[in-house]
Amino acid sequence: METTDERSPPQRGERVERLEFTVEWPPNHAAAYLIDGPTGERVLVDAGPPGEQATETMRTQLKGLGVALEAIDAVVITHPHSDHIGQVPALRTADVTVYAPAPALEQVRRDADDLAARVRETTRSAGYENDALEREVERARHSLERNRRLLDPDDAIGFSFEDSFRVGGLEFEPIHTPGHQVHHASLAASIGGKRVLFSGDALIEPFRAGALHVGLDDGAYEAVEAFGAGLGRLENEAAARSFERVFPGHGPVFTDAAAALADTRADLESLLASRRDAVAAVGPATPLEITEHLYGDLQYPAQLLDTLGALGTLAERGEVAFDWCDGVRYYRAVDGSAALDQ
Repeated sequence: METTDERSPPQRGERVERLEFTVEWPPNHAAAYLIDGPTGERVLVDAGPPGEQATETMRTQLKGLGVALEAIDAVVITHPHSDHIGQVPALRTADVTVYAPAPALEQVRRDADDLAARVRETTRSAGYENDALEREVERARHSLERNRRLLDPDDAIGFSFEDSFRVGGLEFEPIHTPGHQVHHASLAASIGGKRVLFSGDALIEPFRAGALHVGLDDGAYEAVEAFGAGLGRLENEAAARSFERVFPGHGPVFTDAAAALADTRADLESLLASRRDAVAAVGPATPLEITEHLYGDLQYPAQLLDTLGALGTLAERGEVAFDWCDGVRYYRAVDGSAALDQ
């Protein structure tokens, strides 16, 4: 099979082709990638969003490439968000082998009641109460149930972040890149004689994906620190051996990984500055109040989750502090008002 697509470097029959799906939230699309391997295997990286329309989109795009869904050998998942695991059930029906980060499979096995208890605590700390708090708890339950339905942990092969793994003639080097998702794997590989990176949502050229990390579970306030750690691992990999092409989960395929990494770090620092300024303007204030100060009514969970992660980092740096009152965090500038009564 030959291609003139500049994103698909051909050599020894190897190539990468992009599949694109429509989603309802910005940036309104999600990408998966079909790899023709050196020994004839066909491997998908990620699996698009759920639903029959996305299944038809996948089949139609594969047909345009001369590939039947049933001819795919394996799918490798970067992270367990619905817009990247949605077509796993259709692929499994076609007897496609599924690979995913082993810790992500354990996360999908999570006890729903334990998740609900921890989400309730974090959500309360952020300033939610009453019905709004319970809606967030139920949203977390629903997400867990959906992900378990889409990515059956007992029907997938887990891979470690510590070791490379082979799928047919393809070797993948997983790089742990949390922040957007706590068990996110970026995947380095050599395809067509070029070193490439399937970056999922950890590295996108025109924008930074939200610091969703664990959602409102334990660790929500660690999201920005985790994002930075993941970028550091990518920077180390790129310094040791540069990536000639990056295939992200959203946005265009790109070639300048170093610039994208620098831009993403700069965006994280801008995120921290905006939350630090907001605390100075409205504190003492809850994370929810700080986020509403910036955005008004919240449209996307990422807006609050970015705030939680930023506040955690700012507190670690000593640039803000918080006081507890009835399970709620009230953030203030370090030179601001005195602590609230406990």
